[in-house]
Amino acid sequence: MFELNDRQEIVTVSSSLEAADLLLNKWPTKRGPSYKLAVMTCLASFQGKQPPELVRQDLIAAAIEAHIYVKPRSISI
Repeated sequence: MFELNDRQEIVTVSSSLEAADLLLNKWPTKRGPSYKLAVMTCLASFQGKQPPELVRQDLIAAAIEAHIYVKPRSISI
């Protein structure tokens, strides 16, 4: 689960598609190396080139970069 903004919007991610939707449509900042890597990993996952665990890892790194709270082991992709 991710806490996205001051309204404490909680988002749960359970697939690579949901991760991509979160990054592209709800992410508070669309910059930074971890953000860009997470987007690329999601796209590669759609093509079968990256495993779901890497999507999870890169999404968490992007959240840390953007100062978004991540509940530990809250996403399983």
